[in-house]
Amino acid sequence: MLLALVVTSSFACQTRAIVVRTMECQRVCPGCCDVTGACLTGEDNDACGAPGAACSACGPSETCSARSCVGRPVDGGVDVTFDGGNQELDAGALPMPDAGTSTPTPCPPDGWCMDGLDAMGQAITTNHLRSVWARASDDVWAVGDQGTVLHFDGVTWRAAQSGISDDLFGVWAAGPNDVWATGGSGNPSQDVGVILHFDGAAWSVVRRGLKRVDAVWGSSASDVWFAGTAGTLLRWNGTMLTAVASNTTRDIVDLTGNGTRAWAVGSSGLILSWNGASWSEVSTGMTSGLTSALAFGASLTWVAGGNGAFATWDGATWRTLSVGQNVTVMGMWGARPDAVWSVGPDGELHFFNGVSPSIKTSPTTRFLRDVHGSDARNIWAVGFNGTVLRYRP
Repeated sequence: MLLALVVTSSFACQTRAIVVRTMECQRVCPGCCDVTGACLTGEDNDACGAPGAACSACGPSETCSARSCVGRPVDGGVDVTFDGGNQELDAGALPMPDAGTSTPTPCPPDGWCMDGLDAMGQAITTNHLRSVWARASDDVWAVGDQGTVLHFDGVTWRAAQSGISDDLFGVWAAGPNDVWATGGSGNPSQDVGVILHFDGAAWSVVRRGLKRVDAVWGSSASDVWFAGTAGTLLRWNGTMLTAVASNTTRDIVDLTGNGTRAWAVGSSGLILSWNGASWSEVSTGMTSGLTSALAFGASLTWVAGGNGAFATWDGATWRTLSVGQNVTVMGMWGARPDAVWSVGPDGELHFFNGVSPSIKTSPTTRFLRDVHGSDARNIWAVGFNGTVLRYRP
């Protein structure tokens, strides 16, 4: 019954973005490509660019016209380069302004509001944010471009010094003194990847010399997985980091799991399954890039991506569905199957209540990259130009 309702309900989303990955984007994208491999229209101020070129964020006094930023740029305009970025190693994070000093932003009833603002109501960073992890309502981490790391302690968002200038794509926390972040700047076919760890006092580089590491997820402090381009997979056992065979050369974008079962998703419909001993590819017939995976338990997992790609695992079988060709899911999270949020281009927020999906009012039109919560009443989404949203019903 649930599956049928998902199939017949439409998100009615009008975005034209298509999710692909890395070099795939340059070959087929009719617009510009952002650093995650997302193919965007190239006509928005946040993501402006010619077909196959790197997306750029226009400055405050610029607009995107004919897929080029025009007007007089103002200091602070953020450039988004496709798999480029600063390749300086361990040079220290760029200076960032102080974080806000107010209590969490009041939100409308059952709605979303802007968060991550300073005392003047401005975003505490203008760098693109690409991943968020809410371990608890007073312990939330967000990471993004140029080594950006933000932390929310339940009252205040603050910028942390990561010690690097690499772009960061993933974050996961086992505890307040055990946080991991991953990423890498430069050509993803080269060994540009980086893995960071926070021990409660400072961030440090754990490993370099890897392919770009886009995702991190763990079942415990002594069982943490890392994944990225060209099928990169590594595992932390609490003491050391070792490479694990993924049996694929496709890019891995997201990880999830429950207990001994883990899942990985990525380019061209890739789904990998970990059975506790090895990884193997699951054949579903999907070809669109998958960007997000969400496990509710050992017998219920959802995956989603571009071009309406959506599939579910019921503990025995994968079933592929379609939620509309115009729907792009960049991030997905839910406290339970009847309370699931997804985010995407143009500030889109979708909610599934277990019966039907719906579009919710968003306070932004910025590109939203990820969503995560500590429970159904404390949820955050992050995106371009330092965008942080909070949901408080």
